[in-house]
Amino acid sequence: MLPASGLSLSRRQFAGAMGAAAGTAAVAGCSSGSSKDMDTLQVWGGIPAESGPQAVIDRFQEEHPGTHVTYTRYVNDDRGNLTVNTALQGGVDIDVFFTYGVPNLTMRTNSGLAADVGDLVRATPELEAFLDTEDPKALIDGDEITALATTRIPQMVLFNEDLRERAGIELPTQWTVEEYLEVIRALADDGKYGTYVLPDIARIELGPNYRFTKDGNSNFSHPAFLKHFELAAELIRDGVLYPWSQALARQLEAYQQNNFIAQDFGLWTTAPYSLRFLTDQENYPHDFKVACAPVPTLDGNDWNTGEYGAFLQINSKSPKQDLAWEFCKFWLLESAQDVVKAGYISLLGDVGDDELLDGILGEGAEEFFDVDSFRRTLFEDQPRMHLDTELTAYTEITQKYQQQRDVCWLLERTPQKAIENVDSNAQALIDRFEED
Repeated sequence: MLPASGLSLSRRQFAGAMGAAAGTAAVAGCSSGSSKDMDTLQVWGGIPAESGPQAVIDRFQEEHPGTHVTYTRYVNDDRGNLTVNTALQGGVDIDVFFTYGVPNLTMRTNSGLAADVGDLVRATPELEAFLDTEDPKALIDGDEITALATTRIPQMVLFNEDLRERAGIELPTQWTVEEYLEVIRALADDGKYGTYVLPDIARIELGPNYRFTKDGNSNFSHPAFLKHFELAAELIRDGVLYPWSQALARQLEAYQQNNFIAQDFGLWTTAPYSLRFLTDQENYPHDFKVACAPVPTLDGNDWNTGEYGAFLQINSKSPKQDLAWEFCKFWLLESAQDVVKAGYISLLGDVGDDELLDGILGEGAEEFFDVDSFRRTLFEDQPRMHLDTELTAYTEITQKYQQQRDVCWLLERTPQKAIENVDSNAQALIDRFEED
């Protein structure tokens, strides 16, 4: 039996990651103190039920006769996550939930909302991968484990093949940031932009925990962060990158697919879950094919800008801890074949690369994609994934970074001044957290 309440995560160390999804939700169910059917499990997640979760649930119910699982889908945005947080804190009937994004993961664990499954993981040999602290895939604090990643989310660079060929660009199989910059400049022509936003140059160079120095202080004074801000501001000014004012106004951070499909820019750095838009001809009609290239390297450094994510957690207040764990274990070991249609590459499960690729690209893939380029980029070349384990003041630092990024890319503040502000604010937040 799991403990009745989760333990708070330390401010300094844990292993965690993030992912992303979309949907809709409503707060539903009874309070945790009311009478419940102990054979009914309430699961909340961000993947549409028809994109895999319902198939997993159906097979789980077949193996557990008499058990019923109700799946509630929620939006992985600020409003959707607020709904989940309010529901968890308010005692709504939720037994298992998925968390997307490190800020949400940190908050839910530090608030004691997630149960410790450490002993259960250690008692399950098939889940040994979640005990790895060198390449962590779980939220670990000492002996406690309060979240388990379900998928790896590599980033990749997508090309509009019509625009690439028109610009005379050879499809990269390996390339540097300098070559990447040449490509987006070549694509920025005839009223179109090269791309929406640069890949995270500092992440490519520095890898995990890049916000912090080895002694735990702010690392934003590292030249890689300034270089990222400077390059982006320069390219926005030159009309190579999509104007940041329009990006904010149109909420492109959430809806980049719209402008890529509209051919406003020819290159898009994104994750496999975005590919579903490119096969949806009803809602996103287009007549160009898409090819895939890896994230570029920088000075020999090749960290992918993606991560492990879509964390599975058990509500510490759930009275159905044993059943919740059986469901989590089943999902981790048995869901790969079902959730791949949502663009999820599961960490566990006996599914080959070709089957995963077929699931990610969907039916009629040859019509929409250069299939070989996706196979090479996502599977044969094995992107080098990162994972942050140093997350002091993570949410607060993220907010400060985004504020300064926006005013810099709106060309209202110099990159040097913006980064100096990020660095000083981050250090102040770190110092404050150390004092608490």
